[in-house]
Amino acid sequence: MGQGEPAGGGGAWGYRTEELYKQFLKKRRLLWDYKMVVSREEFLEIFGKELEEVELNLERLFDPEVDITRMYRNEGSRIDARRYISYKNGKGDGRIFDKTLIEKEEEKLKGVEVAFLVSKCRRVFNFDYSVAVLSALLTSAYILRDHEVNFSVHSYSDLKNVKNKIDIIHAKKYEDEFDQIAEESLFNFFTQGWEGDSIPEHQILSNLENFFTPEAQTKIVVILSDFRGQRAKADIEDEIGGRETILLREMVRKNESKNYVFLGVGLGSRYIAEHIFHDSIQITSENFYNMPNLIGSEMSRLILTHHSQRN
Repeated sequence: MGQGEPAGGGGAWGYRTEELYKQFLKKRRLLWDYKMVVSREEFLEIFGKELEEVELNLERLFDPEVDITRMYRNEGSRIDARRYISYKNGKGDGRIFDKTLIEKEEEKLKGVEVAFLVSKCRRVFNFDYSVAVLSALLTSAYILRDHEVNFSVHSYSDLKNVKNKIDIIHAKKYEDEFDQIAEESLFNFFTQGWEGDSIPEHQILSNLENFFTPEAQTKIVVILSDFRGQRAKADIEDEIGGRETILLREMVRKNESKNYVFLGVGLGSRYIAEHIFHDSIQITSENFYNMPNLIGSEMSRLILTHHSQRN
């Protein structure tokens, strides 16, 4: 079964979210065997408000010219974040706000595409990280959809443990609309099927063009993995200096020269991602509950930085 114990620490979600994770994992951990025995409805009932809070915080990063710390009605009640985001995207009623908003520039993110590549193998799976990965993907999907940024989600592993095969599953393609049905499908996909083996990850990046459309101008690749190679080693120095890490780093540099932008999201206590990618974050037992904020913040920074350079 998967392993992992959430630990203490602060974060943008704060103490309440950390406690929600602890309670959720304590209740569910004995039921899990490389899958999460939880429905989408129960998951959103527990974490929905926290995901909404992250979504609203990240909205500021995509539209930094607008002050959205929190907006209130004249009588003082807090405006629902979903209604705010719908309004920002031309789908809501502007009369619910008590101040004038700057109009969103509809075309400023045109040409941005984001591909999420997730190492969905049993070594990566554990209670805290799997829940955090799911939360981060859902939050990122909400934000990208609301800003009409094309995105796709893919997993990779060796499902039958045959050691010479890579199974890439397209959980969400660019052309797929991210509606409620697609959201539930993505949720179900990442709550089960983590039995596969790890693979040599440099092979995934050999044909990156397959993960993007011809119209893509700014191509962001977000990779979530422990980056320990097909066969993890006892000493981290051996993993950092190992052949697979070297090949992966070379493949990243090669693709960067082709204008691909990478964000490496390392999972676990071994800080290997920072030795491979120019831009990386590390998710550990100390900060796993803050993963949606960390990924969203870095993703939005990379998009706005690199896309503005191309326009």
